Amino acid sequence: MGNQWVFRLHLVSLSMFLVSTKYTCLGAQNSTRSCHERERLALLKFKESVIDDFEVLSSWDGIDCCSWKGVRCDGGRVAGLHLRGNYAEDDYYLKGYKVNAYLAELRHLQHLDLSGNNFYGSRIPKFIVSYKQLSYLSLSNAYFNGIIPHHIGNLSNLKVLDLGSNDITSK
Repeated sequence: MGNQWVFRLHLVSLSMFLVSTKYTCLGAQNSTRSCHERERLALLKFKESVIDDFEVLSSWDGIDCCSWKGVRCDGGRVAGLHLRGNYAEDDYYLKGYKVNAYLAELRHLQHLDLSGNNFYGSRIPKFIVSYKQLSYLSLSNAYFNGIIPHHIGNLSNLKVLDLGSNDITSK
């Protein structure tokens, strides 16, 4: 009789553990897995600032921006934005008159790819130099114009820099 009681207690404990695991580690209800609110709002402001005729950002909805297409997170922080377009082939791309400064809120960004989109001759945003952890930056074929921000050379972790096929100069 005593062994059955211990067995039932273990069974109840195991059931409670499995249910709690489902709702904290594995399930969509997990709030610690989603990105920080400030970063989510910054991404939504960016989405509002561009013309998205091809619905490139259509998955950018809901609380967990870490699950959005083109967004990569590390520890709940946005670490990568892979938003490469294909403007040259008129296939899929974003259009905008500038890169929204709200993206400066993504302070843990390591990878930024906005290549192949159309930013209509806007300048490369100066806030990019605030991404101290940035190791990959591709803005090629994105129709940027003007002068390359001179502080871009201070990004000590930058390993890949692709600014090709834009109308930009260095000073």
